Formats: sequence, C-alpha cells, structure tokens
Amino acid sequence: MPDDGINQEHGREPGYESGRRGGGNPTGDGGGADGFRQQFAQELARPEEDLDLGRAALLLAGEEYPGLAVAARLGELDAMAAAVDGRLGVGAGPAERAAALSHYLFDELGFNGNAADYYHPDNSYFNRVLDTRAGIPITLSLLFLEVGRRVGLRGRGVGLPGHFLVRLEETGQFIDPFHGGARRSAADCRALVEGLFGARLTWTDDYLLPCTKYEFLFRMLNNLKVIYQRRRDYPKAAGALQRMLLVSPQQAGLHQELAQAGLEMGQYRQAISHLETYLRQTGQPPDAARVRQNIAYIRHILDRLN
Repeated sequence: MPDDGINQEHGREPGYESGRRGGGNPTGDGGGADGFRQQFAQELARPEEDLDLGRAALLLAGEEYPGLAVAARLGELDAMAAAVDGRLGVGAGPAERAAALSHYLFDELGFNGNAADYYHPDNSYFNRVLDTRAGIPITLSLLFLEVGRRVGLRGRGVGLPGHFLVRLEETGQFIDPFHGGARRSAADCRALVEGLFGARLTWTDDYLLPCTKYEFLFRMLNNLKVIYQRRRDYPKAAGALQRMLLVSPQQAGLHQELAQAGLEMGQYRQAISHLETYLRQTGQPPDAARVRQNIAYIRHILDRLN
C-alpha cells in the first residue's frame, strides 16, 4: 500500500499547471510529458551527490502536470529557506535550525499530513503538495529535506515500513513531518511500526538506515503505482512502473507488473515483450514455467484476434 493520509488550496486553482486539465503553459519547463520523462532520466544519470531530489520529484510530477514550471517551484523552496534564515540567530546550530524549520513549515505555513484523503494521487506530486500544503509522509519529508538543505541542515530520508521520516545527520534525531515535525527517538520509530503491523512484521534496526535518493524516488513512484492500480487506471500505473524501471532497471519483477498492465489495456505484444524481458534478466526463476504459460496464453489471444 502507499506507505508514507483536508486538502486546502492556497492561492492557486487545482490543476493550474496542467495543460491537460486546462490553464497554464501546456508544456511547462519539460516540453510536455515526454520531455519531463527525458529530463527525469537525465537527472537519474547523475551521481547521487549531484542528484537534485527536489528537481527530480518535480520532473516526476511533470508527466501528470505537463505545464509545471520547475524553476519557479524550486524558487518557492528558495524563498521558504530565506524566510527560515531570517528567523535564525547568528551561529544557530542544527537543533535550532530544525526547530525553526518545523515551526515555519508546519505552524506558520500550515503544511500537514493529509489523513482525510491519504490515497489521493496529488499527495505524491510535489507541486501539488506545495499548492495544497497537504501530503503524505514521504512528500512532506521531501519538503523538509529540500528546504532544510537550503538552510544548512544535513538530513536523509528514512523509509520505515508504513511510514517515512527524516533523520538529521548532525544530531541523529528523527523528524516526523507528517505529524507536524514531531521529534522521534529510535524507540518511538519501533513503537510506530509495531503499532501498524503487530506480529506481521519483525522489527530490525535496519529499518532506521537512511535511504538513497534513488530509493526515495522509487518509493514515491511505487506509491503512485499502487494508487493507480487500485483505481484500475492502468495507463498511469504503467507510467509509474516505467519510471520505476528508470530508477532501478535491475528489478526484473517490474516487467511482470508492466505485462499485467499491458494485458489490462489490450497491449498484448508489449505484455509478451515484458515477460520475455523478465525471463532474460532472471535466467531460470522459480516461476519460469508459469511465465512461459502466460506468454503462450497471450499469443493464443493474439492468434484469435488476427
């Protein structure tokens, strides 16, 4: 399930950046949906230390909102950081900076966890989180990290099962942006996860390890994939899966999911291609016989259509 749930608009009409939904520049900074996909792939090709996570998240959103103005949205993060800087005293340390950032984002600006409409796709699109000031744990963590980086806070995302947090590198402290920037200890994190999963999951301290930027983006896309699969919106689910492959091309199982989406859309040749790619990448997986049966079944469908 999307694991990172009152939308309030703040000065912009919903969908104002989307040429598909009306309003705004229909191509935005990315030159349309295809252009955003290309720029997203280019961002992923950077070494991790050079990958701009905020920009990558906006490029991800550009396929849904092709009129998205990436540079302008990044400028909003710069402006937030300048406002936080203006509230800091000379020589403020990491703890003071984190407290000032939390107060500004969650108390002054009113960013909040969208518990009332948790599974709305807009909670996973960074531009819409900036518009509505509501999101899920991973996108609110992204906001905290990106503004924090601009005020000298070094942090990393922590992808717990069922939740997402920020870990401050200088202090080791965990911040929970979905709950208003609440501070969490390692014991708090464990209690949160065990409260969500009970005996279905065995805790390990490895859950507290920070994720890479690539893992961060993969998880954002996985959330979108699950939402669109539940809605039976297979074209959008496939779009999320395709970008997950850009982030992590070694995950052959994604080809099986793309094959299923292709079947649902009547794209039988593409479905076969994905299943064949899965077999090539995995050699002789335990489910090889079943996958070959599925390929034969899809070819039978094609023969009946010809």
